[in-house]
Amino acid sequence: MKTGFKLNNLHSHFVLDEARSPVARFRLLSKGINDNTRLLESDRIVGDSACLACGNCIDNCPVVRLNVGRVFIQNQRTSMALENIVEEECRRCYRCVNACPQVNKSLKEYTLGFRRVEKIVHLIAALVIISLAATGVTHSHYSETLGAMEGGVLKYGHRAIGIFSIIIPYLYYRYDICHFRRTLKKIFTWGSQDLDWLRNTYAHIFRAQQDKKILRHEFNPAQKFWYLFVLSVFPILYLSGWSSILFGAADNDILLLKSKMVHMLFALSFDLMLFTHVYIKYVREWSKNIYQQYKNYRVTKSFVFKN
Repeated sequence: MKTGFKLNNLHSHFVLDEARSPVARFRLLSKGINDNTRLLESDRIVGDSACLACGNCIDNCPVVRLNVGRVFIQNQRTSMALENIVEEECRRCYRCVNACPQVNKSLKEYTLGFRRVEKIVHLIAALVIISLAATGVTHSHYSETLGAMEGGVLKYGHRAIGIFSIIIPYLYYRYDICHFRRTLKKIFTWGSQDLDWLRNTYAHIFRAQQDKKILRHEFNPAQKFWYLFVLSVFPILYLSGWSSILFGAADNDILLLKSKMVHMLFALSFDLMLFTHVYIKYVREWSKNIYQQYKNYRVTKSFVFKN
């Protein structure tokens, strides 16, 4: 039993780290519908490991919602259809696995914890970056209109958050070294697939008649550039920030002004890239979903989606 469980986990680990929809393979690793999950009315079901075409994985996949909208045709609500729609754009959210009625509960629990550290570190990094941007911009532009206490809180709070951000890569390395190494390997590996992505993206933006779309697969060139940008800009922000503190303490106004200008210039570029990242990842999808709701309402006069 222990050997089988270990082998099962090894297979699961490989499947979950691949940018492909994992639900069909997880279903095959599971027991399918069994006495613990079978409804009394379904006793005559045979071929328990086959896809039931229930559509749960289709309904829960964010890539399906973004690319094709809602799927109502029954023979298109299968795990195979999901793989064909998603292809390499899988976001490794594992919602399909957790929605499948044939995947064992133990494997669902395994997927929930598989990227837990990665997600927590990403959340901490996002909160730190937003806090740095908010305190930095407010202190730089509105410190004269604020009181001495508020200005001091912003000033030293900005520095404290900056110091705290240093431990973020360590947390990722210390508690999830496997995915830490995987991320570094991915962002520093470039090939023909990246060139194809750039060509298709250029055609999508400037040559719409070619019917090319922007693929949002994991570690595409835009995502790699974002990671590389963060890795390169943060050290410059650290150095220029500490230089401003040291030159300010030494009353060297010329070097203080130069270090502040460098810090603000790269901070501005970082804020613009952060806005672009948030827009592409969240705002664009929300806008598209709202537009789909609006189109459905114009046709059906209802907010309930119908076939």
